[in-house]
This record gives sequence, structure tokens and C-alpha cells, in this order.
Amino acid sequence: MNKRLVWHDKEVLGVLDLMVNCKDREGMRNIFDRILTTREINDIARRYKVLTMLDAGLSYADIKLETGMSATAISRLSVKCGFGFRKSSGLREKSLQKKLPKRKMNLRYKGVQVR
Repeated sequence: MNKRLVWHDKEVLGVLDLMVNCKDREGMRNIFDRILTTREINDIARRYKVLTMLDAGLSYADIKLETGMSATAISRLSVKCGFGFRKSSGLREKSLQKKLPKRKMNLRYKGVQVR
């Protein structure tokens, strides 16, 4: 669990147990309606939409335009859910680096080739 949930670990597990024991979507919907505010439910839905868009390979700009979330929030979700790499995590594994195609950049500045 996240460090912020340490004090409420028992309660969070209780909510998760409620969700797991629901027999249908209507029961889960009732739990959401009773525990969460409308804004919290919409935030969860928006975060889910961001994750599906990241999984589809859409750019942050497209996701930001569609969902209204900031690039920072999108980036945090991306990193938390394994779509990105933290700067502090070091370089990607060598096997991943080999799979990525090397791109040659052909830049021109005022008619002069820049490498």
C-alpha cells in the first residue's frame, strides 16, 4: 500500500472486501454512490480513460486535450502504472534498448545540415 494509506489500511482493505464480495455491477455502483462523491467517481473514470489512452499509444497532448488533465497528472499516472520510467530509476534495461530502433536526426537550420 501507498505510504499515505498506512493509517487507513484496515479501512481500505474493508472497502476492497466489499467490492470483491459484490455479485454484480449494481452492487459495486451502490458502493461507489454511497462512499464516493460525484467528483471522485468522475476523477476515477477520467484516470481510467487516461490509462486506456496511454495503452493505445496516444500522445500526452492528445490525452490532455481529450480529458482536460494536466500533462503532469498524466505523467504521474503513466509512471505509477508502468507506462513510463522515472528519471531516478536509471537507464532502461539493455534488452529494451536493443529493441528500440535507433533514429537518425536530420536537422536543418537555415539551410545547413545539423547533426
